[in-house]
Amino acid sequence: MKGKDFKEFVEDDLVPKLKPGDVVVMNNLNIHSIEGIEELITATGARVEYLPPYSPGFNPISMLWSTVKSLIRMFPTRAMEVLEKLIEVALIMSGKDSFNNWFTKC
Repeated sequence: MKGKDFKEFVEDDLVPKLKPGDVVVMNNLNIHSIEGIEELITATGARVEYLPPYSPGFNPISMLWSTVKSLIRMFPTRAMEVLEKLIEVALIMSGKDSFNNWFTKC
């Protein structure tokens, strides 16, 4: 995703759903700090909080990718079709309970 795409997502999809008092948590990816993003969010009455640098314990996506990488290590391949299938299987194996637990641990 490029900065322009992220800003468009914030404007079109995120901002309309925000209410005063909401908190938007972002990591330190460069596109999260492009000009105008924070202003768009705070104009709704929401606030922006940034994660500390390298904080996988606060980032559920890191837990998901840990599961994906474990599965890929079990079946090493470079074939794109196989990698896509392994990712799909990892997502199915993770299930709703895992996703809920990852967010609870944050």
